[in-house]
Amino acid sequence: MIEIKLKEENFLAKGGERTCFIHPLQAKQIIKVIHSKDKHNNQNELEYQYYKHLQQKNVDFSHIAQCHGWVETNQGKGLSFDRIIDYNGKNSKYFRFYLRNKILSEKIEQQLLDELKLYLEKNQILFVDVSTVNLFCQEIAPNKFKLVIFDGLGARRLGIKFYFYLFCKVLVKYKIKKQWFKFLENYQRDKTI
Repeated sequence: MIEIKLKEENFLAKGGERTCFIHPLQAKQIIKVIHSKDKHNNQNELEYQYYKHLQQKNVDFSHIAQCHGWVETNQGKGLSFDRIIDYNGKNSKYFRFYLRNKILSEKIEQQLLDELKLYLEKNQILFVDVSTVNLFCQEIAPNKFKLVIFDGLGARRLGIKFYFYLFCKVLVKYKIKKQWFKFLENYQRDKTI
């Protein structure tokens, strides 16, 4: 496997545990690399395992950034994902950006929320880190949008609970419902700021 050189010009964003870079060889992909040298939750490993689980179930990936697997970089092992881009070639913006800037109508917001909730329930997908910055609002055509989750899937950490959620449908349904209420609280808070 060749080592991908990540440079400052490839930098996209930095979270609590990982840094995201635009893939220098595949402009339609990003690479998430762990930057935390201290204790961390192995988010890349967790996401990789969860995506493998979803692929084995043949779920619909229409509202999730597709995972392309591991890559070696000059900053360590990274995980490659689709880069979420609007129809016009610009980077999609966080859902929080749309909420705080009051860009979408109430009707469109409600349609997007209903569509995402149905998608999560139908495909039994755990969106656990339910911040509105873990979703992009992708403009797929002029004034036509969809929500795409790019972070916060599966669990917050590896452990026995994570594996129970992979294989127990009753727990998955419970967790989806519980996290959806938390997401709506975050959504309402971000609308009023």
